[in-house]
Amino acid sequence: MSKECSIVRDLLPLYIEDMVSADTGEFVKEHLDGCEACRGEYARMRLPQKRKENRDAKENKEAVAPLIALQRKLGRKKVQTVLCTVLFVVALFVSAFAVLSTPVYIPYDEGLFTITENEDESVTIVFDERVTDYECSSDAHIGWVGVEPCYEIEAWSTLWNKWIVKKDRQFVVIHKVTGEDFSVYYASNDGSENVCVYGEPVTDGGVVTLPRLTLSYYFMIAAVGTVVLLAVWGMVRKKTAVKVWVERILFYPISYCVAHVIVEGFGSSTYSAGRDFMLIIFLSILIYGGVLLARSIYRERKEIKALTERNE
Repeated sequence: MSKECSIVRDLLPLYIEDMVSADTGEFVKEHLDGCEACRGEYARMRLPQKRKENRDAKENKEAVAPLIALQRKLGRKKVQTVLCTVLFVVALFVSAFAVLSTPVYIPYDEGLFTITENEDESVTIVFDERVTDYECSSDAHIGWVGVEPCYEIEAWSTLWNKWIVKKDRQFVVIHKVTGEDFSVYYASNDGSENVCVYGEPVTDGGVVTLPRLTLSYYFMIAAVGTVVLLAVWGMVRKKTAVKVWVERILFYPISYCVAHVIVEGFGSSTYSAGRDFMLIIFLSILIYGGVLLARSIYRERKEIKALTERNE
């Protein structure tokens, strides 16, 4: 072994730790490039250092892993919070619209509308300013031979049309579609008898338009479903995987009941079942999504708190 090799090998520990000057480091590097024996000694001495660096890197990775997981959970929580807020705001607007657009049916009085007969045997009914919308429907008598056709009209106002979107004066033209004379009834939709306002009455007794009770059946189904699912949840609450799915299903009938109360109050009869049902379904979906997001945020916060406590 040459004198230069001896010098380089004495310097190798300092060279490995990067504790030599730039000139000395260059000298050692040039020697290693040309001396295979010293390169082997350098590799032998370097091996424990590499192992130590790999061990340190692994330990550092394990140490920061909880922090990375915490950062990801915080990011998901932020997104979920934004979505939950958006759903809440949308549900709030839909609830407000449901209240503002609820029909307030106007009971009959002589000044509610005027009726004019036209030359083509049609009839024009012009409502006064209290009416913001109306519906005119015909019953099954139209088309029956020898039976007088009968029409039914109902009129209402809404807070939406009174305060926000003003409508022009409402009117309806009813045409004579058969050779028979027709009659027109006005339905107050308040439990009182319908009033024949044009033509001859089609029956000897009074006619009453009854409210629909369909929504009460749906509400009862949702309420019974809630009770059943609560019982199932009580039986499987110790089985985490099953309990999670039962909770996800349980939240919808609860959301439907809440939406029903928002749209209908604590009553169940309605004269506009189709409109009310669609509003309830739409609002219940929004509430359901918001509840699931809120639950997810709550679980994420618990996990984040646990991770933070472990890191401390």
